[in-house]
Amino acid sequence: MPIKQIQSTCAYCGAGCQIMFTVDQEANKILEAVPAPGRTNDGTLCLKGHYGWDYINDPQILTKRLKSPMIRKGGKDSPLEPVGWDEAIKFVSTKLTDIKAKYGPDSIMCTGSARGPGNEANYIMQKFARACIGTNNVDHCARI
Repeated sequence: MPIKQIQSTCAYCGAGCQIMFTVDQEANKILEAVPAPGRTNDGTLCLKGHYGWDYINDPQILTKRLKSPMIRKGGKDSPLEPVGWDEAIKFVSTKLTDIKAKYGPDSIMCTGSARGPGNEANYIMQKFARACIGTNNVDHCARI
């Protein structure tokens, strides 16, 4: 049974605690989560970090976890189809360009999350919104 340790960031709040998942690669299942050394959590986890990940393995989940980008190629009533990252990025880029051309840059909004990879990603997001799209429509959950 190939077991692997994968370090990640806990997704339950904006603290950014580091978490180490023990993964059974053959069964594609997380077996346990333990704290990993991190500046925020200092080698500890809250109850959600310790036990809140098990929903990933739940066979009763109504909407399965996405494993690749998906696009509705035949319009809004067509089923989602898995696509590669290059195609997905090109699709989004084309749609955003079309929306900006038709309705103007302020018709687009960007939002960040404290559950993401950190301040750097949020900085890039707001820079993209302002410099590339030309809008100040930027929001983040930390404003609450």
